[in-house]
Amino acid sequence: MSVKPFDFSQLFVQQPLKEQKRFGKKLRSAYPFEKLGTYTAVKRNPNQLMDEVRSILIPELLPERTQRMSQSSFTFFRGTAELMEYDLAHQDNSPIHTVSCGDAHIGNFGFFGSPERQLLFDLNDFDEAGINPFEWDVKRLAVSTFLAGREHHFETDKLTGLEKELGDTYRKSLQDMFKRTALNRFYPVNSVENILNTIPSKEMHTKKLKKFLTKAGKRDSEQVVRKFTMTDGAGQISFKENPPKTRHVKDRLTKHVEKYLVQYRETLAPDVSLMLSQYSVTDIVRHSVGVGSFGSLCYLLLLTGTDDSHLVLQIKEALPHRQLADQLDEEDAQYEQNEGKRIVDCQQILQSASDPFLGYFATEKKSFYVRQFRDMKASIDLAELDWDQFEAYAKTCAWVLGTAHAQSPTAGVILGYTGHSDQFDTAIQNWTTAYVKQVEQDFGAFKQHRL
Repeated sequence: MSVKPFDFSQLFVQQPLKEQKRFGKKLRSAYPFEKLGTYTAVKRNPNQLMDEVRSILIPELLPERTQRMSQSSFTFFRGTAELMEYDLAHQDNSPIHTVSCGDAHIGNFGFFGSPERQLLFDLNDFDEAGINPFEWDVKRLAVSTFLAGREHHFETDKLTGLEKELGDTYRKSLQDMFKRTALNRFYPVNSVENILNTIPSKEMHTKKLKKFLTKAGKRDSEQVVRKFTMTDGAGQISFKENPPKTRHVKDRLTKHVEKYLVQYRETLAPDVSLMLSQYSVTDIVRHSVGVGSFGSLCYLLLLTGTDDSHLVLQIKEALPHRQLADQLDEEDAQYEQNEGKRIVDCQQILQSASDPFLGYFATEKKSFYVRQFRDMKASIDLAELDWDQFEAYAKTCAWVLGTAHAQSPTAGVILGYTGHSDQFDTAIQNWTTAYVKQVEQDFGAFKQHRL
């Protein structure tokens, strides 16, 4: 099987913005919102699709992965991006593609530090990133918002209304971005202060939110070292073990990590690469996190500087797109080696600012990407939000998503297509309401098959 490297050239649009908007408006007749909002059930075996993904994960971690996914329909949804991606690919979609997150559920947004140490709020997971119809991200955000809200016992009528409001917020975010020049759109600043100014509800200005902000601001590598490491009697520092989630392993990556770090540094900016030359490897441990990516190869790397300070990097396996997982074989190493670059490229495009340590490398058969671990990073605990806070937070995520999509050359076409009426919003609402039932059916099949 021959797979081409990831390519952004299909998104190049050089027509004047007025022409793009006019073209987007014309597309409404060929791709009406009524069809965009109609979910058509797809004949497929959900457990078979999930098993194809499980087949490329670490066997000893699968029981805990299953347990995590079994907690609720929302956690199940988080761990099964392959099902929605498959279903979306078989729907009536718009022809307008964009650089997309691919997994823009409400739990994949959070706080992190900019290179200037400013606290930002943005998308923060890009394992499924790629080029897809723009509405895929909006639909995944809307479905996840409904499932998460229902898990926390918010009223169904309120959640259904919020689905529509997310479409409205996304459109208004695009409209706001196009009040700026192309260069200014390239420099959005999703600082917490700027984001809070876009939130329609002042309920977010509470002690609960400030607690998360304080938590994020205090997180750095030294705090991670205190929590995740131990020092023996000889003064040697190493990561604590917590099998099977966290353990020292001997594999190709850990054995040759010094060699791969050289390759990784070549993907960084020269100043960052030079700074890293002051650090040496102290320890490496396999450490699995999350729900959707739990079971893939993931490591924590402890580096120690010449001044005895520390830096903790996370190395994550860059898996192929989930629907391709069952199609890859030993001859597809070249394809897999492009996956880390795909994730890093998409993240740098979609985020308002990215981790300066974000980079990638490839072993002989697998691809990985690297980032800082927990440095000024935190996410909102949805369970601690009341309705007003949850509503405002979900809209904030939709606003940020619109800002991210505005980075693609096709954004002017999206702007013209979605327009100023609520027809797009209603389509998102209708599709989401129908698809939530599909998630419940799949969750039931999963529990019957696994538990």
